[in-house]
Amino acid sequence: MSTVRLSGRGARFVQLLHDFGHIDSEGADRLLVAVAELHTELGGELDEPADVDLVRRAAAMLFAPPGEDSISPLLEEDWPLLFS
Repeated sequence: MSTVRLSGRGARFVQLLHDFGHIDSEGADRLLVAVAELHTELGGELDEPADVDLVRRAAAMLFAPPGEDSISPLLEEDWPLLFS
């Protein structure tokens, strides 16, 4: 399994998702695994922290996977704030 270090803004974005109630501790763990996998797939260096854009991309992929038509109403309301 890969590990990844987050930039300060990336870590704050994960905390923001938690504070808004979109992820719990288990969801944060899943998100961090997704970030690490995406970071590796995109050729990120191990010592290079994942930036907020990569964390947002991984979160969007987890929240709205291909083939699913809907997301939770609360997330739908917050989507523009979180992902714009």
